[in-house]
Amino acid sequence: MAIDEFLPRAAGHVRIRLSDGSVHTGEFRTDILGPTAISAFFRGDARDISLPIEMIDAIEPLGTASAP
Repeated sequence: MAIDEFLPRAAGHVRIRLSDGSVHTGEFRTDILGPTAISAFFRGDARDISLPIEMIDAIEPLGTASAP
């Protein structure tokens, strides 16, 4: 996914599908992202991931995260 396509979709609680076929839910750490970012930190509901933006095939908004 190109950074200009990624940035507007990265806010809030989301489900992401990666190029390896895995699916994760959580939130991106958007405060460190910018128009030249090549990687992103994802605070996952199950585990955190630091990944290249090019690995992200899809982002689906889920609304707000549920309380633990």
